[in-house]
Amino acid sequence: MKTFRYAGLDFGFNKNRIYCLEPVILDIETSNNHAEDPHDLITWITSIQVIFAGKYYLFRYPEELIAFYRKLYKRLGLAPKDDYPCKYLLTYIHNASYDLSYLIPYINELPDDGRDYMGIIEAPNKFLTYCRGSFEFRCSFRLSGMSLDKWSKEMNIEHKKQIGLYDYDAIIYPDDVLDASSQKYDYFDVKALEENLIKQFLFHGDNILTTPLTATGYIRRELRRSCVRDKKYHRKYFYETRLDCELYKACYKAYAGGYTHNNRWYNDLLIQRGKTYEYLPGSGINIKVNRIRHRDFKSHYPSQMTCYPMPTGRPQEIYKNNMGFNFTIEDILNDMPDFYYIAVIRIYEAHIEDKGISMPFMQFSKCYESDLEYKKLDNGRILHIKGSFITYVDSYTLDILAKQYHMEYEILRAWRFTTSILPDCLISVIDKYFKGKSDKKNIVKALTEELGKLDPKTIYADFELMQDKKMLNSSYGCMAQNPLKDQIAIDELMNFYTKDIFITDEDITMGLEKYYSGRNNFLQYQIAGAITSAARHELFEYIEAIGYDRCLYADTDSIFYISDPEIEDRIERLNAEKHSKAHFVTLENGRREYYDAFEPEPDPIAFKGLHSKCYGIVTDKGLEITIAGVPARTLIGMKNGEPVYYTREMELAGIAPDPDNLDAIKDPIAALDKLDDDFAFEINTGVSALYIGANGYNTDRKPQVLNIDGHEIHTAGGCVIRKLKKKYIHNIDVADINDDNYMEFGSVEDAR
Repeated sequence: MKTFRYAGLDFGFNKNRIYCLEPVILDIETSNNHAEDPHDLITWITSIQVIFAGKYYLFRYPEELIAFYRKLYKRLGLAPKDDYPCKYLLTYIHNASYDLSYLIPYINELPDDGRDYMGIIEAPNKFLTYCRGSFEFRCSFRLSGMSLDKWSKEMNIEHKKQIGLYDYDAIIYPDDVLDASSQKYDYFDVKALEENLIKQFLFHGDNILTTPLTATGYIRRELRRSCVRDKKYHRKYFYETRLDCELYKACYKAYAGGYTHNNRWYNDLLIQRGKTYEYLPGSGINIKVNRIRHRDFKSHYPSQMTCYPMPTGRPQEIYKNNMGFNFTIEDILNDMPDFYYIAVIRIYEAHIEDKGISMPFMQFSKCYESDLEYKKLDNGRILHIKGSFITYVDSYTLDILAKQYHMEYEILRAWRFTTSILPDCLISVIDKYFKGKSDKKNIVKALTEELGKLDPKTIYADFELMQDKKMLNSSYGCMAQNPLKDQIAIDELMNFYTKDIFITDEDITMGLEKYYSGRNNFLQYQIAGAITSAARHELFEYIEAIGYDRCLYADTDSIFYISDPEIEDRIERLNAEKHSKAHFVTLENGRREYYDAFEPEPDPIAFKGLHSKCYGIVTDKGLEITIAGVPARTLIGMKNGEPVYYTREMELAGIAPDPDNLDAIKDPIAALDKLDDDFAFEINTGVSALYIGANGYNTDRKPQVLNIDGHEIHTAGGCVIRKLKKKYIHNIDVADINDDNYMEFGSVEDAR
């Protein structure tokens, strides 16, 4: 790396740019007038904390920050010069989307130097980077993938984020004197971020020139390097297997994530060990619950990537509906697993043939160009639909649909790919971190037994284990990238709009050619879709082995179910069949570690599920509930200098929220029985994030000076986080605001 010193600081070259190698670390605190009516809501910055070149700065007004940046602009010579690469100063902000909602109208007063690029905006109010002239702002949350508190603990830094020192409910003005605890909180926020970044840079051997923008960028970088070393990869597995416009659109619409569903016949029913339940109301079929089990797939997506054939061949259009012959779903399924298909199908009617099928698969959200006479759904999945609609599916999905549904249909188009195991240049990188995770898990276990959990050697070994886990878990995430992304931009008043839209087929064709010609691009979109589809297919293999009458709940890579010896025997036979074909690595201790294992978790004593992402269990350790949108815990006070949290389990059980005396849950099964769609959380409610202008909701986002209760406020608006009054499990109260400027989150950390 070519570097030089200027104004006492190091600079480095990155292609056609020069970066100051010392980043600015920035964080803000905010307050608002707590108005109930969003149109009367005023928000402002109370303090701005900055660390740069070893010095700490505390500003109270946004203009002070801009003056600071203007001084750096002159001191560092950031103004462009003829025939010389542009200089840039990088600023890291943890969850930049929140802070930038306040700062961008002020940042835009900095010189733009005629540079049109404004960074990477992924969606309205969602920033990965933001650029103004020589100043670039990056989101460190996206680099770490976790809250500052969690990141600080994982990195085991000296200045960890301080919890409980700052009162977010207080109205604080920029001319108020900050007390000692608030000042400590402010300083630790930026100091923790600085120490986390330094430790992350050192661990990965990076600096700001080489560090990726997101957590998945690390594994993506390593996969890219591995593919570049394979001289055949780019031509054989990337460019020659490229998608054309029509196939890309079909793959995009066929793509889906995990499968999450509750057994529709056990919905809202407390299932306890030792009791008997009727399956199918009025059927007389009784199920005795001798044992409830829970199993997870080990490294489910990496298992698909290493064990199963993927669409690696050149795509071939195999059928159009004007070819003069009938092409059927059976024709597609007969070609599995040698070929992988993407099909466009018009369905006129589809219904579940067997009422005993408790986990329907067909997604209503995947119905396009619909003209329907009738539909019956179960939590977004189709039970019966009649009329006409078009759906885009792959062969793995079709195999599940053909087993569950009677369908009247016609295939409109179909493409197929030859399949093979992914090339070694991809699998070898996945293996590295699968092996690393397994080896380091053994090291942590041995060190814990010998030295204890708190010994520095154990702590560092656990840190290294977490890094390998993150790399392995990111191996799929970096592949699931749409090659054509709309570019979001903002105008001077922070109105978001789509800059480049792939509307016409010509736009899409040109965009794809640019993607496949790009030197840094190497991952195929159809493989990402095949990975998740193969994972869902495997999930249903085990659902069928267990039996629809015994499955309680499935979520992407896990199943809760009612067990008996015959079911366990079927599972183990299926496990053995997969084990015989599974990919493996050899660990440092000489033992083989296999992918593709369906492994038992601790047995629940009781289970209750309502719908997707909403269920609870009781184990020997007590009550555990999972409810999307309801935070796992809420800070309710401090005790002996430590934060006290009130969990959603405590609230469901009716435990009094007393930070000085939090009782244990005495009857977790009775508490679980309270899990109901109409249960209202009043403490673990989550928060709303409302984006407002300088004078309230739906006003201009531009700098103004206001007088609030005798205090001079400098504001351009921003994001106001407000605790929801109540949160129902299913029928969630939503404010009467329905646009990109209002969102609900499970916790303050999620929103901020």
